[in-house]
Amino acid sequence: MKSIKTFAPVCCLAMAAAACSTSGGGEAAAPSGQVLTLAAAGQGPAEAAVKAFEKANPGVTVKTTFTEDDASYQQQLRTQLSSGTAPDVFRMWPGGGNTMAVRDLGADGMLMDLSGESWAGGLSADLKAVTSDPAGKVTAVPVTIGAVGAIWNDQALAKSGLTKPTTWPEVLAFCKAAKAKDVVPFALGLKSAWVTQLVPYALTASLVYGPDPAFTQQQKDGKATFAASGWKQAMEKYLQMRDSGCFNDSPNGVGYEEQMQLLGQGKALGAVHVLSAVQSALKSAPQGTTFSMSPFPATDSADDTYIPVSVGIAYGVNAKAKNPALAKKFMEFLASPEGQALYATESGSSPALPSPSFKADALQQPVLDAVKAGKSTLYPDQAWPSAKVQQEHLTSIQELFNGTVDVPTLLGRMDKAFGEAK
Repeated sequence: MKSIKTFAPVCCLAMAAAACSTSGGGEAAAPSGQVLTLAAAGQGPAEAAVKAFEKANPGVTVKTTFTEDDASYQQQLRTQLSSGTAPDVFRMWPGGGNTMAVRDLGADGMLMDLSGESWAGGLSADLKAVTSDPAGKVTAVPVTIGAVGAIWNDQALAKSGLTKPTTWPEVLAFCKAAKAKDVVPFALGLKSAWVTQLVPYALTASLVYGPDPAFTQQQKDGKATFAASGWKQAMEKYLQMRDSGCFNDSPNGVGYEEQMQLLGQGKALGAVHVLSAVQSALKSAPQGTTFSMSPFPATDSADDTYIPVSVGIAYGVNAKAKNPALAKKFMEFLASPEGQALYATESGSSPALPSPSFKADALQQPVLDAVKAGKSTLYPDQAWPSAKVQQEHLTSIQELFNGTVDVPTLLGRMDKAFGEAK
């Protein structure tokens, strides 16, 4: 942890397990009208954007707070927003699904209305749907498009002599072959609760939401449930992967950082994850290591595979921001082609808004191809009616892997949470 004069109280919340760092944008103190405060989950991309913004705006200082653990970040920011001590600008999640998501924060009146900003008028209907509050006001700028798929350590995979699976039977055969070579097929770190959802999202893209895009609306109309849908098959396949040796030992005892170390060091050939996780894997990877991505299959036909794709990172402005004018200026920078390309490149994602200078790589191109081919779905939780559904999902999967609940119980809990939130 590095500490330079800034939001010390955030890191003093006694979150010992969370990697929290703070920084100031310059050595000399800037006039109060030229100081912006910002918080984000994840340091690298946000820090790069801050430096570029300061360079383009001489005299401006951005004081930042970074927390690496998403759950800790969400709890900290919610507490600060409630107490009136939150920063001017902060990263949040698109749509709904958790307490730091756009609709949840907007419903509580914690976000500034950005509908009048020039970039807001150019948002597509899909982007507006996940960056607007319940009243339909745009309250967030979409920064990146993220996806969940199979991320591969190219050098480790080549050394193993194995090939990327394109069907579900090939996944199981891949796991068996990798295990025989004494290497982990897919790293998994369920100790970090948010990781628990990623394999199910990858599987349900092909088993639920790709074949039936209206599934969530059917749930809201009382015509569908998790328990009586492809979600049951997805959870059973999750356990089948566990029982087939697809994962490292004791996933519930392994956190996100350790999971990414396994992938980066080549001790695991792959991981079913968000693409931005590569930035963490690179920290422990030997020089020259490269990563690629492929859609993660759930059926017997590669043609039936969909990728979960959605806005990954979004930023909003505190409704009680101390420097609202400067905050809006930073939003404008994030929405610009330069800001979009910079943030996407630094985070290993694709830009959410047009950015001609952005060049897709082996991680991003499969995502763009899937979107173009109509083989993408949204993240399920972004359309769920309450954060409680996702919270139940995350906790129950950890219990599922512990053997303390079964699939029907897990899905029953999720159905109950969904029904109570409708």
